[in-house]
Amino acid sequence: MKKSLFLLASFLVIFTASFATELNYKWKANSFYAFNSVVTDNITTSVMGMNVSEKYTTTVDFVLFIQSVDANGLATGRLYLTNFSVKDSKGLSVASLVNVPKDAVKSDITVDKKGNFTFAKKVTLVTTPTSNVLVYANASENAASAGIQTENEKVDAYAEFDPKTGKLKAGYTVQTIKTTKKVTVTENEQSDELDVFPYDFLQMLVMPEGQVAANNHYNAKAGMYTVDVLVKSMTNGIATIGETISTDKSADMFEGGASGETEEGSFNMGTFGGTSQMDLTTEDQEAIDMSKSMSPDMDGTLTTTFDYTNGMFVGVSGTINTNIDMMGMKMTVKSVLTMKKK
Repeated sequence: MKKSLFLLASFLVIFTASFATELNYKWKANSFYAFNSVVTDNITTSVMGMNVSEKYTTTVDFVLFIQSVDANGLATGRLYLTNFSVKDSKGLSVASLVNVPKDAVKSDITVDKKGNFTFAKKVTLVTTPTSNVLVYANASENAASAGIQTENEKVDAYAEFDPKTGKLKAGYTVQTIKTTKKVTVTENEQSDELDVFPYDFLQMLVMPEGQVAANNHYNAKAGMYTVDVLVKSMTNGIATIGETISTDKSADMFEGGASGETEEGSFNMGTFGGTSQMDLTTEDQEAIDMSKSMSPDMDGTLTTTFDYTNGMFVGVSGTINTNIDMMGMKMTVKSVLTMKKK
């Protein structure tokens, strides 16, 4: 369900042709783009009436390497770490890597000219009472299906950190973590799973289709998720774009549409799909309702600055709130982000 939110921007299609500029990423083969991101996650977990709260600040220096670009502007490459630090609410180190060798800790990606990222696998940090583990798992897998459960399970790990000091455990060095190895991970109710790279925020850096101008406004809806986009300004080669994300769990999961207001007037693409949740059998409707109740409830705002002359985003900042209520476990995550190109 969460993926639906990040697909919404693809519905923002502009039909008029007299706008100022089209916002496309100009990926170049064999190019490196360096970034710094700081994400603060305030996490509250409730299990069987017991509440556990924690705050983590993840600071990452990373590089986006574009290996190749096809004729349609689809780029293939990878993200890799150069520096990585996670601290808890007391300012104590949870995990830390400095001057990581090139391509040692990496995550393969594809990204098109509009900024639609696809991740084959993701690097996450799983915290446990005995070890904080840098895990590399399929992007489609959640914690449970990736083998990270309350039982002892094997995962692919780049490194393990001492939870008391945040330093690498014996057997690991910064110079030797280029490959993963199987590690047993046992979570408890106080464990958390943190994205190492800012995956969710990278997936929100999609530019609208067609040529756009300042004050253009677009709205896209897919199922229970809605993204509202406003082009705040376009001056000196820089576009400033605001995004508002919201969730409505009473919405029909099969409905979606796009509308907007531009200097040329308004447009409305109506409803996508054709099937209504009301057309389903009672059993299927109940299954859909169950799925909706377990899906993340997300809201937030982001501001992105985009260099449309050179075809690259300059920075993004904002807040995303995520609420999950699933099988007796409730989790609330408030994520505050700043990310900028170096």
